[in-house]
Parts: sequence; structure tokens; C-alpha cells
Amino acid sequence: MEPDCIILGGGVIGYSTALELARAGIKISLIERNQAGQESSWAGGGILYPLLPWEYSEAVTRLTEYSTGLFPIWVDELRNNTGIDPEYRKCGMLV
Repeated sequence: MEPDCIILGGGVIGYSTALELARAGIKISLIERNQAGQESSWAGGGILYPLLPWEYSEAVTRLTEYSTGLFPIWVDELRNNTGIDPEYRKCGMLV
């Protein structure tokens, strides 16, 4: 199979991009040099919200809040499709 798109990196971003492209009917190849989910996905620390949210525009804040609301659903899908537990825990932010 010749892919329409090649994705480099099998972390959270690579996986989610591949998933959405495949759902759209695009043939993809995902290339990972090591074990999937073990590089920057692992080191990211699960930070979803900007460190200093009050320093961002209202548009960025709205997008962040919308995306943060979708994240638990996506985590469940990731776990169900891959068997990998992303270890998501909702715990808030103390400033």
C-alpha cells in the first residue's frame, strides 16, 4: 500500500493525527524510531493548560477550554484502541 501521508512519530500527537486521517479515508504510514509513546509524549507530564493562562488571548483560552473538555474522551479512545494506559488523572491547577 502506498500511503497518502507519512507521519513521523508514534506519540500522542502522531497517533491522534493518524487516527483522524484514517477516519477520513486517508491511507497513512506511521513511522516511530523507538517504542511508541515513550519520547516527548512520556516527558510532557500531561500538561494540557498553558502555564500562565491569564497571559493568553481570549481566543486561546476558549480553544484550550474546549480541547481540555474533549481530552478525557480521547484518552478513553486511546486506551481502548491501543491498550496503552495514558495515566490521565484530572487534578486541577494551583497558581
